[in-house]
Amino acid sequence: MRLGGALEAAALAAVGLGAAPLGAQDNQGFTPAFSAEDDLDCAIYVGALMAEMDTQMSADDRTGLTSALTYFTGRYEAQRGLDIETAFAEHYPRYQTRDPAAIAQTCSARMRAFGARLESAGRALARIDPTAQPQDAPRPAESP
Repeated sequence: MRLGGALEAAALAAVGLGAAPLGAQDNQGFTPAFSAEDDLDCAIYVGALMAEMDTQMSADDRTGLTSALTYFTGRYEAQRGLDIETAFAEHYPRYQTRDPAAIAQTCSARMRAFGARLESAGRALARIDPTAQPQDAPRPAESP
């Protein structure tokens, strides 16, 4: 599925503006602004974009888009419980009838917004414990 240069640019802009590892948690009693099917549209969009741009992506772009795919897939599965393979197969014909530019715009905005929230959370965690480092991050070498 060819998404086109403008759609690629929009998605890469979203990645560049902070699409980081994404979570799919919702608070009880919270009504999401987007339906499970909206999340599935975004998962399909991101997956198609990744397939199309596979050899052209930087490592950071790949990480951001993989995180976005995980986020949208997780949100869908949390709301519907249907395995993602079945969901993709059943939903894809409807997805193909939708406006790809509208899907790209909505999904890119959602990726940017969530990335910004995660960056804010990261800053808050750094203020709480500025010495904390991720488990797998190399520790700085100590001077002799």
